[in-house]
Amino acid sequence: MKKPFFMILAVLWLSQMTSGVFAADRIGGMRFLPGYKHQPLQGFDSIVGKIEKENGLRINYDIGAIPKPGLPALGGGFSDRPKLTRKGDVRWYREQVINGQPVHLAHRKDNILVVSYPKQGVNFSVTVRSAAEMADALLMILTYPNPVADGMPKKPAAGR
Repeated sequence: MKKPFFMILAVLWLSQMTSGVFAADRIGGMRFLPGYKHQPLQGFDSIVGKIEKENGLRINYDIGAIPKPGLPALGGGFSDRPKLTRKGDVRWYREQVINGQPVHLAHRKDNILVVSYPKQGVNFSVTVRSAAEMADALLMILTYPNPVADGMPKKPAAGR
């Protein structure tokens, strides 16, 4: 029973690696502010990592498989964290479409900003303590996914 699960997990991880969504120096073509570095981390059942700089913000991310409707949710599957945050714990919540992708954002009362890209299966979280930190976090997170970023593979035109 464990073997098929780990095989599926390996295939998902490999597809993320080869699709250009994940690279050693960036994730999803995100644009980082000066001094920020991407560090992939070891996840158990999803792709995880952080974007940070010394004496700056630390943005954590978690990429999980998007569960198919009607099927049970498995470990490592994506869950829309902003949308699932209890209303009493939220300062504000917004939904927006950016670069053709739906984005859900919640700023919690504990100063954590949570942003998800539901079609991509990605959650970002970062502690923000000021308006300047909020601006820096959003300036980076909202550039994901960036398919035309430098170094990202470009999809061939249809019919080629």
